[in-house]
Amino acid sequence: MSRILRMSDAASRDLGAARQWLTQPGAGAAAAKRLTMIEFALRELELYPCRWPRGEYSGVRERPVEGFMIIYRVHPDTDDNRTAGDVLIVRVFGPHQRRDHLSIKK
Repeated sequence: MSRILRMSDAASRDLGAARQWLTQPGAGAAAAKRLTMIEFALRELELYPCRWPRGEYSGVRERPVEGFMIIYRVHPDTDDNRTAGDVLIVRVFGPHQRRDHLSIKK
């Protein structure tokens, strides 16, 4: 099945901030590897959107990677990677980033 992977504006900002942090001078090889793993995890969601569990917010799934949490929606979410629909990356939360004040819109 061909599906589309999109990122919300908020997720794009989150990822941009993570890139900036992980590529700053002196960040080192471990930070570069972490960024590579995050980017790989995002691309992997296009192939296996139902691999990760439903999250604490209604209608979303959560994919942990390298201390970050990718919050995403699958539409339709059939619980089957073969028949699941398009993927929308809603947010990419950094380590220790508070989520209680952030809304996840449907």
